[in-house]
Amino acid sequence: LKLVFAVVALIVVILGVDSYLSVQRESAFLRTELQGKAYRIGNAMKELVADAWHRQGPDYVLSLIQAANRRERLTIRWVWLDAVAGDRFSPQAPPDRLGRLPTGETVTLQFRSSDGNSLLLTYVAIDADKRPGALELSEPLSDVDDFVRTSVYRKIVLAAIVVAVSLGVTLLLGIWLVGWPLKLLTDQARRVGAGDLSAPLDLQSRDELSELAVALNQMCDRLADSQNRVHQEADARIATIEQLRHADRLRTVGQLASGVAHELGTPLNVVTGRATLIISGRLAPEAIVESAGIIKSQAERMAGIIRQLLDFSRSGTAHRIRVDLLMLVREIAKILDPLSRKHGVELIVTENSETMSACVDTGQIQQVLTNLIVNAIQATPTGGRVTVAVTKEHCQPPPGEGRPVGDYFCLCVADTGQGIAADVRDRLFEPFVTTKDIGQGTGLGLSIAYGIVREHGGWIEVQSEIGHGSRFRVYLPEGSEACQGES
Repeated sequence: LKLVFAVVALIVVILGVDSYLSVQRESAFLRTELQGKAYRIGNAMKELVADAWHRQGPDYVLSLIQAANRRERLTIRWVWLDAVAGDRFSPQAPPDRLGRLPTGETVTLQFRSSDGNSLLLTYVAIDADKRPGALELSEPLSDVDDFVRTSVYRKIVLAAIVVAVSLGVTLLLGIWLVGWPLKLLTDQARRVGAGDLSAPLDLQSRDELSELAVALNQMCDRLADSQNRVHQEADARIATIEQLRHADRLRTVGQLASGVAHELGTPLNVVTGRATLIISGRLAPEAIVESAGIIKSQAERMAGIIRQLLDFSRSGTAHRIRVDLLMLVREIAKILDPLSRKHGVELIVTENSETMSACVDTGQIQQVLTNLIVNAIQATPTGGRVTVAVTKEHCQPPPGEGRPVGDYFCLCVADTGQGIAADVRDRLFEPFVTTKDIGQGTGLGLSIAYGIVREHGGWIEVQSEIGHGSRFRVYLPEGSEACQGES
């Protein structure tokens, strides 16, 4: 529409300028023709009037002028140049406009009479007497005005016809050649923006817009291929991450195996002894029932230990629920207690009466805490202690996290070990960075833990000093109120 109206406006301007110049030129030509006609008639009568004046007198001259008025459209009068205003022989034009007429020159001027009519006045000086006189030839310019009005009307009608035809043609051609293809291209762009890359655009025209449509279709094909590759790579990446996380769980389970073996050894000895007594047949019926009850309780204890290990090692899909973080810490401490006692390290859970409920994936947060606590136990010498606490803090996230200042849950794992060197601490969450001896760690545990915490919208802070232990703080948001369930 902008292009159409710009073209039409340009046409209107060109037609308007041409019409104005044409009317002005024709009007000037008509005035020149009238002026020439009066000049020729005046000069033709000049000698005749002068001779008749000298021979036959002024009355004959006036009758001659009257007779000429009947044959010509213009009006001829005899005027005295020195006549006062109001005299019947006074000129219609003011004396100051007659110019050099007294010297014998012919003067032509345009004059508007008292009744509003426009006249073309021509004065021809005649030496007829001692008193200066002249012939006044006046012709109304109404014909010129009528011609100008007719020309203007004709130009307006012609311009309106040209504008209407131009507007109609340009609109039709614009809609057909530009508007409709552009609408199709716009709709296609909206579909591409909405993610629909399946419908190619086919324009039958052979112009720049069809080339744009071909380029848009090629772009959609490339975008579709890129999306497929991205989805495949994302699925492969997610599967790899889950495999790494599961492998890290299994590695931790292997580290717990020795401690669990000791935990299972005691109840197994009790079960074996009680079963031997029952088989010997020396027990009274009441003692047999008591021994059977003891065997049952010890079996349930061993089943509970094995079930905890199986739950921890099992691979599952992410499922966030609202869970009590302090209860989760207690459960993890119960699983890791055999490992801590084997290393001679005291594992302490700092109790807190405040409710610490967050929307998290239980298995993933359990893996994070287990990794941190196991690392703390292995880094702490015999006789040391590892402390786990859950608090709620109002804090500012680190730069680059993109999270607001607010309340966050803090899971703190502190040990009394040897600490971490500064050069290693800066790269602690990079893959394959480890402070353990060869064969004791892969360097992936902290990297996996860091990724899990970031997925939950949190971050991990590390404080460590050589000879004074380490402190890992895991910050987690409270999470959405619309969790999938309650633990």
